[in-house]
Amino acid sequence: MKRPYTGNKDGLAAGERKGLRVFINQLCALYPALWNNGSYVNRPMRGKKDLSVHATGRAVDLSYRFMAKEKRGIPEGGRKQAMEAMNFLVKNADAFGLEAILDYFPMPHGRGWRCDRSSWTIYNKKTISGAPMGDWFHAEISPAMADNPDAMREAFAQAVKPVA
Repeated sequence: MKRPYTGNKDGLAAGERKGLRVFINQLCALYPALWNNGSYVNRPMRGKKDLSVHATGRAVDLSYRFMAKEKRGIPEGGRKQAMEAMNFLVKNADAFGLEAILDYFPMPHGRGWRCDRSSWTIYNKKTISGAPMGDWFHAEISPAMADNPDAMREAFAQAVKPVA
């Protein structure tokens, strides 16, 4: 279902919001190739003057570095797990209050999913810094879910689980 996109309209937060922390922990527990590559930081968007959604305390970059099996005890296939995680998030977008995903890997310039169109757009020109071939994705959640860790825990408990 299409929903309004908040972007940075809620402004600068004091730090990472509690619902985002639950979101990160739950998602990384389901997909062990992922880890938090950065959430809250007071900065503008890369290459722009506008406030980054990271500064609202509602965004995270989740990395899946291409690594050998022996590193960190994580099996190879980090990109595969990242794709599974993004599909899981989109499938349960309303429950998580998911507002956006930016996927930096695909050619020619990455892709993005947003709640106000409820679909993916493949970028055909430079749109997001770090694309293509970036080994992370960016996720944003709604202010309501960012401020409600209990609702986020319940959303993960009720979510349609990924297929192994």
